[in-house]
Amino acid sequence: MKHHSYTLVFGLTADPIHKGHEQVILNSFAFAKQHGLSIEQFILIPTYQPNLIANKKQPRTPYKHRFKMCELVAKEITNQYNYPVQVSDIEKQLFKKTNQKSYSYDTLSAIEANHKLFVVSADHFAGRWPKFRKWYNWQNLVKENGLLIHQRPGHGINQSFIKHLKNINSDVLIVKNQPSIDVSSTQLRNNLKHTKNSYKNSISLSVLGYLNSKKLY
Repeated sequence: MKHHSYTLVFGLTADPIHKGHEQVILNSFAFAKQHGLSIEQFILIPTYQPNLIANKKQPRTPYKHRFKMCELVAKEITNQYNYPVQVSDIEKQLFKKTNQKSYSYDTLSAIEANHKLFVVSADHFAGRWPKFRKWYNWQNLVKENGLLIHQRPGHGINQSFIKHLKNINSDVLIVKNQPSIDVSSTQLRNNLKHTKNSYKNSISLSVLGYLNSKKLY
């Protein structure tokens, strides 16, 4: 493990952003503190026109709303914990420039920062044939950026594959034994159609207020 000041990059649909996403941010900083790592910045990147695999669907909510919800969460975490969290519209910029759907590799390459770690969930690294192997240019993504992999309950990690990734880049780090919140955006969207008041444990109050004011979901 190298001791740099890292830029963490977290791509998410944010439809809506929820407490599970927030916990990933908090766990990243907790992991860094435990291991003596310095985080220069943590960048949230709402997807714009993503290339999707594993039966994922395009976001339903307009980008401007998903971006704003990310901004609300970034501001809250920065104010409460003094963590350097920000939001980037780099995928929107890339789409306007190329008119092509964005791959994670291209998004990461467009971010001007040294020592980037891509924040990603462990379910992409589970099983005999990890889904991550289907990602566009995944070997160069790891080589040029490194990974911060967050373990989730019920998702084992293919250790031999992790060993292979570490041979490409020693900055393949596993965040484990941290709190997790079991919530999904799909589940939230379905539930929010019926009631908006019983999900305060799943969504921050500022995001809940925003989606109420804009009549989202």
